Amino acid sequence: MRKLFVFMALAVLCLTAIGVAGEKTALGVAIRTLTNPYQDNYRVGGELFAKVSGQELVVLTCEGSSEKQVNDIKSLVARTKGDVVFMIDPNEATDVLPIAIALEEAGVYYATWWNKPEDINAWDYPHWVTHMSFDGISAGIFTATELFKTFPTPNKGKFIAIQGMLSNSIAQDRFNGVQQALAKFPDVQMVATESADWDRTKAYDKVKSMLVANPDIDGVWCANDNMGLGALEALRERGLAGKVKVTGTDGTDELIDAIVKGEAAATVYNDSKFQAGISLAQTLAAKNGKLVVADIPKEKRQFFCSAVNVSQANVQDIITNYIKGSTVYDYEDLFGSFVRTME
Repeated sequence: MRKLFVFMALAVLCLTAIGVAGEKTALGVAIRTLTNPYQDNYRVGGELFAKVSGQELVVLTCEGSSEKQVNDIKSLVARTKGDVVFMIDPNEATDVLPIAIALEEAGVYYATWWNKPEDINAWDYPHWVTHMSFDGISAGIFTATELFKTFPTPNKGKFIAIQGMLSNSIAQDRFNGVQQALAKFPDVQMVATESADWDRTKAYDKVKSMLVANPDIDGVWCANDNMGLGALEALRERGLAGKVKVTGTDGTDELIDAIVKGEAAATVYNDSKFQAGISLAQTLAAKNGKLVVADIPKEKRQFFCSAVNVSQANVQDIITNYIKGSTVYDYEDLFGSFVRTME
């Protein structure tokens, strides 16, 4: 997914590839919130790239409002007179089309992550450089399978599932993965499922209520770390933390710490610092003529990226190499994270 370098000084090699032109271009990072640790790392990744590239970072948060996200993007384009590039995590998949229309009309380059309607493709839009996602189906399969292993009788028991925002394609993929895992383990039952919209407090409330109806569950599968941590709070109140384990996806520090403590079974480390930085590198390179979008192979206009599975078996290695390690990102290798094309 990225190359690790020993010395921070090597980051200056990126300047040639990204095409810094001497004038500062706004680097727009349009995301949901900064209260979610995973989303906040978009900001951190943007800051890292802004420092290397010498540009100015602008972080736009919509706090769950699709209308606000679209309007904020348009406002930044107007404020900068189009001297801006974007990395965008759309609030909902349906927001992609109005965002694309607005940025195409303005001639602004952009890259998106996670959410996109299936019938809308990046290669049909000349300024939409890439659409990328970590593979949600494999994440769902992995986290569910690891959860089943932790049951008092491994691979036999009951669990509840907390889904993300139902309109998000990545939420759908992760839950698809759970269902695929269930098909392989006939002695495991999913006794209830609810959506908590990626929100920690909502997940806490949902799990607290679900435990009343399902007091004898063996695990709680959650579609992201934020909701997993909310579920864990509800389990702690019932004295079930550690006995009934949770899962997540994103690889936030707090959920990884819960794995170390034996309260969580698994997560998937999706490096949002990398996500922000590489998307801004791609779009700035396109703006400065160092990357010709029309020449990018179709399969690399929208694709799945590699991520890192985290379980109780490898969590200490992940902490050493990813959490505590000083990762330096290679912004020259604009498509080095490619795993498979997104149909």
